[in-house]
Amino acid sequence: MLIWRVVTAVIGIPILLALIYLGGWPLIIATGIFEAVMVYESEKMFRARKMPFFARMSLFWVWAILACQAWHRPLLWGLLAGLSVVVVGAVVLGRDASSFEGLLTTAWTSLYIGLLFMFLVAIRQMPFGARRVFVFFVLIWATDAVAYFVGRIFGKHKLMVHISPSKTWEGTLGGVAAAVVLGSLVSGFVHLAWYEGAFLALVIGSAGVVGDLLESQFKRYVGVKDSGGVLPGHGGVLDRFDSALLALPFAYYLFKGLGIG
Repeated sequence: MLIWRVVTAVIGIPILLALIYLGGWPLIIATGIFEAVMVYESEKMFRARKMPFFARMSLFWVWAILACQAWHRPLLWGLLAGLSVVVVGAVVLGRDASSFEGLLTTAWTSLYIGLLFMFLVAIRQMPFGARRVFVFFVLIWATDAVAYFVGRIFGKHKLMVHISPSKTWEGTLGGVAAAVVLGSLVSGFVHLAWYEGAFLALVIGSAGVVGDLLESQFKRYVGVKDSGGVLPGHGGVLDRFDSALLALPFAYYLFKGLGIG
C-alpha cells in the first residue's frame, strides 16, 4: 500500500505542479476533469447504498459554477442555473417519491464538489496565484504526511474511531503542528509575515483534517472503503482531494477576504 502511494505521488505531483504553474485554461480544464471524476465516484458510492443520484445534472451544476469562475461571471449565475436544472429535472424525471431524495443528494454533491473546488481556480487567478496554490498544497500534503507517520509511530489515542478508526490525536496534532512550522518558514514565498504564514497553515491544516473526516463519514455512511480506484494506493480522486476541498475556501479568504498578504 505504501509503495503504491509513493509511486502515485511521484507521478501525480509533477503533473499537478505543472498545471499550477501553467494556470489559465490548462488548470481550468484539468479541474473540470477532476470534478467529473469526483461526481461519478459519488454516484458509485450512492448506488452502493441504493440512493438515487442524478450524475449528469450534478455535473452540469458543477461545471456551471466552474464556468462562472473561469469567465469571471457572478457565482450566483452558476448556482441558480444548476439549481434550476436539478429541481426541474427531478420533478420531470421523478417517477416516485425517491426523486426528492435524489434532488438532495445531487444538490449536496454538486455544492460540495463544485463550490469548494472552484476556489482552486480562484486562488490561482489571484496575484502570485501560482505561489499561493503551491504553498496551499505543500501545507495540505505536509499535514497529511506527518499525521500519517506520527500516528503510526506514536498514535495511541483515537481521534474519532466511529468515523476513521486509524486516525489518532497524536497524528492529527503532529500533522497540524508540522504545517504551522512549515507555514512560518515559507511565508516569505507568498509575501506574508512569518506569523501570518503560521496562522494560514494552522487554518488550512485544521480545515484539511475536518475535510478528511467529512469524506470518511460519507464513505462510512454509504458503506465503501474508497471513493474509487483510479489512484493506486490513494483510492479515488475524492480520497486524494478530500482534505483540500474544505480547506480551499478558507485559504482563499485568508489570502484575499481577510486581507492577509
